[in-house]
Amino acid sequence: MQLNDQDLEDQILMAHDASNTWLLAELYAHAAERVLDHEQACFLATQAYVCALQSNHPLKSKLHTFLKRHGREE
Repeated sequence: MQLNDQDLEDQILMAHDASNTWLLAELYAHAAERVLDHEQACFLATQAYVCALQSNHPLKSKLHTFLKRHGREE
């Protein structure tokens, strides 16, 4: 099932309420892939990366690579 923008936002808010950093990493990464604006994608990927680091999520290396490629990480 594909999430629409409101569903995605609702899930992000619920994950924040539950302090579920694992799920937040996935949701922010998904959101970053969906947006067309480069700056917004990098912002969302940064949020996903921070959550991935906090939860030791396997997305952390993919997100790190994305952020390096876009000059947001060393």
